[in-house]
Amino acid sequence: MKPAVFLDRDGVINEEIGFITRLEGLHIFPYVRDCIKELHGLGYYVIIISNQSGVARGYLTEEELNIIHDHIKSETDVDAIYYCPYYKDGVVEKYRRDSNLRKPGIGMIQQACKDYDIDMSESLMVGDRATDIKTGQNAGIQTILLESGYGTARLEEDIRPDYVMNDLRDVVEVLRNKRTTEVPKDAIQTV
Repeated sequence: MKPAVFLDRDGVINEEIGFITRLEGLHIFPYVRDCIKELHGLGYYVIIISNQSGVARGYLTEEELNIIHDHIKSETDVDAIYYCPYYKDGVVEKYRRDSNLRKPGIGMIQQACKDYDIDMSESLMVGDRATDIKTGQNAGIQTILLESGYGTARLEEDIRPDYVMNDLRDVVEVLRNKRTTEVPKDAIQTV
């Protein structure tokens, strides 16, 4: 088993610009690939979980969304991307409903735990909105709110994340330091 860093997509992996309906609208932050590589090196799965109500709203199809997600996977090396296309006020009948997949529900995290051998006691949720923090809290894991997207200035409701950081680089730095400080000195062997 190993822990996972669950990431929201927009505002964490890429610029927050509203609904991204075409690949041309996707602007991945330049530091993301290196951050994910380092998180992997620290022993974490890196899994994106994202509400994508644009599908239910008729802004794009699941096929178009998958093109965007395939590009994200190839550019970032994340382990997986889970998304929720459902939205109770959507216009596309197939997707117009409530779902536990939709954050702050924990359905996407539960599915990831079925697909991967995840140690939830060491996992964390990283996002830029209140729903991301509530999702982590509902799953019983630590939460980090990032300022790289909506952040504290545009929170939709009063929430209390465990940490507030600037962007994914800060998350990596904290986890790197946590890993190195947790190893007792007498456990380090010299040759």
